[in-house]
Amino acid sequence: MTSELSAIQWVIERSKIIDIIVGIANAMDDKNWHRLRKYLADDIYTDYSEFRGELPQQIKAEAYVQQRVEGLTGLKTLHISTNHEVAFNKDYAQCRSAYSIYRFDSTCEPGQDRLDTAGNYEHDLIKVEGEWRVSAIKQTVVIISGNRRIHRGLRDS
Repeated sequence: MTSELSAIQWVIERSKIIDIIVGIANAMDDKNWHRLRKYLADDIYTDYSEFRGELPQQIKAEAYVQQRVEGLTGLKTLHISTNHEVAFNKDYAQCRSAYSIYRFDSTCEPGQDRLDTAGNYEHDLIKVEGEWRVSAIKQTVVIISGNRRIHRGLRDS
């Protein structure tokens, strides 16, 4: 907690940050792309190198959302976000969390219809017009199990 914030304000800001991280997970499960976009800064640094095999990059929020639309089309998903560790000051925050993501494709044969991953996320957030927005996302993978081909973003990796 910083000396600038009261204990109550610190809890409120921490809750806002966690709500955004969990909100991103829920927006992806609901395929509510407009909601997902509202949690993002206009430019985002992404590092999905352990999962997608792509180099870290700076991309526009709209491109990030479009990648999720394409990767999750036709899938039922459940994103679980836990173990949030939050540090922040007036205009910058970091949140480290654990995740599990379950992906199911009903068009595949049983035994080939799932892709499950678990690991950690590191999110950086900045204040944009007084609201927290995610400006960087790094995903590390501890567990990957199942059919990687059901995720359209992995089909060529």
